Amino acid sequence: MFLTDLSINRPVLVTMAIMVFIVFGVLAYFNLPLNLMPDLKLPYVVVQTVYSGAGPREIESQVTEPIEEAVATVSQIDFMQSYSMENVSIVMVAFKLGKNIDVANQEVKDKVDAVIRSLPDGTDRPIVLKMDITAFPIMDLVLSGNMPPKDLYELADGELKDRISQIPGVARVSLTGGAKRQIDVRLTDKVVFENNISLSQLSGILAAANLDMPAGNFTHGTQEYSVRLKGEFQNVKEIENTDIPTAFGVKKLSQLARVSDTTEEVRSKAIYFNIQENLKDDNIVRLSITNASDGNVVSVAEEITKQIPILNKGLPEGVKLEVMRDDSVFTKDTINSTLVNILLGIIFTGLVLFIFYTICVQPLL
Repeated sequence: MFLTDLSINRPVLVTMAIMVFIVFGVLAYFNLPLNLMPDLKLPYVVVQTVYSGAGPREIESQVTEPIEEAVATVSQIDFMQSYSMENVSIVMVAFKLGKNIDVANQEVKDKVDAVIRSLPDGTDRPIVLKMDITAFPIMDLVLSGNMPPKDLYELADGELKDRISQIPGVARVSLTGGAKRQIDVRLTDKVVFENNISLSQLSGILAAANLDMPAGNFTHGTQEYSVRLKGEFQNVKEIENTDIPTAFGVKKLSQLARVSDTTEEVRSKAIYFNIQENLKDDNIVRLSITNASDGNVVSVAEEITKQIPILNKGLPEGVKLEVMRDDSVFTKDTINSTLVNILLGIIFTGLVLFIFYTICVQPLL
């Protein structure tokens, strides 16, 4: 009865109170990020290390175990699981509930950085990541055209990836398909045996020759200039002319090996199927876009969609970029469905109150 008396005796006060809730609700609707999944922070940290060419046994003894021993000293660990596979080591660290995941991630990173020097040569720098259930691609773009797979990949990696990454709310752009450029240096067993060549030494010579490095600075008058030595290879011809010391004197690399500009071995391939147009295209590059954890899925997808016509104008003739999958559509449909249910609830509530007033209250008055 208190609310009823208050509504009858103080209609302005009640109206203003309702308007406050309406205003805050409208502001929250337009300012809150629209995501399909809630922002959950799971107490898991993953350490991934790539050691190309190594088998599971070498990965276990030389990479996984040193990382586990270092990380085990971090406080509030619940359990650890490790996976030693060919070429890669994965260590998953689970913390107890209540542990700040950002602090845990930094502590694990510090421990891993301390053992990097003890890892075998050729091991990539370990990647320490927080487990995030929302860190999945929200949008897939397809780059297709009448270009070689290598050129198509370089176009996506060298231009489109950087421009899309600059869009606010985009956290990562991953590429699948195409073919990545690779310089092959092939030697035969006969050449290696006859010249007494060490393959590890040859790899070190090529790595040292393909290097830009600072060389100090010099002063001219009142100006100081920095000096940089340019040593990176610009073409295959420069690689072939590299001097290689052998047991029988210095020789050019072209005398010992066949150098070719080719592509990496394709281990993952993207194929585009369009059932409506009965179209199949296997010469594509897929760009998977992941939004930031605090980003708005809908606004990020809308901004990317606006940028696609602009990006297409700068592409070579016969090459196009188009949307293959957009999860923001399902998110918007879910939000619209919720709003429709709220609106129906308001209408039916008003209708029930009107019928109750007409049938039960009005005759008594």
